[in-house]
Amino acid sequence: MTNPHLTVFVEGHADSSMVLTLVNALGLHEKAHVNVRLMGNKRNIAAHVRQLSNDHSNKFAALVDADEASVADSRELARQQLGHPSIDVFCAVPTIEAWIFADPEFAKSAARSPHAKEMIDRAPLPETIPYPKQFAMNVFGSASRYPNAGNFDVNLAAARSPSLRAFVEGIGTLIGAEVDFKLPVGKLSDTRDVVSTLLRELPETKVVWKTMTGARISAGELARAIAEGTPLGNQYATELLRVARDLIARQANK
Repeated sequence: MTNPHLTVFVEGHADSSMVLTLVNALGLHEKAHVNVRLMGNKRNIAAHVRQLSNDHSNKFAALVDADEASVADSRELARQQLGHPSIDVFCAVPTIEAWIFADPEFAKSAARSPHAKEMIDRAPLPETIPYPKQFAMNVFGSASRYPNAGNFDVNLAAARSPSLRAFVEGIGTLIGAEVDFKLPVGKLSDTRDVVSTLLRELPETKVVWKTMTGARISAGELARAIAEGTPLGNQYATELLRVARDLIARQANK
């Protein structure tokens, strides 16, 4: 059985470089012939993929920058922007530059100065970095100096960036490659990172918690509250972990 051909349509050079970095880190070249097509913008992608569909030998996907904070919302909006193609559409939230910082050590390998490395250490979760394109310019000096070689910790990156995880899992499914992540809890700054990241996988307006006072809180609100360490965020995180602890304990005693 021959390996399928996977073509990923992207907007810019940074997108192309990051896709190839992920493909190499996961060893997906062993499962498929991977081609990344640089299209320039969403309009060009939309025109090219309009009539495409997957078959047994040829698989297609599009990766664009997001216009929404949550993975679910951004993918739906991107599908609309690309004319609802039959192929899979993925988003980098908020832009592909954020994915570079999903593995801080990978990003620091190309940082232009010790101060730039300190900026990476102080940065929030990648999908909450304000203006990631400008942040990347401040860290690397120019787009031509973005890191494109070296080790990339996909497990850590997937734990810190829900949109990166969705893309990697999605293209793995397309080519029949099982992608199994190991949660590197020891490398995450604290439990807040884990919980906030999980919430960002949901639609931003989806109600996920009702407080004791009857307030209904959305996934987007909670993700921000937890990342910022507010009392509301801490209360939810504590309750979530307590419920998870009790559920796991019950299962262990069955």
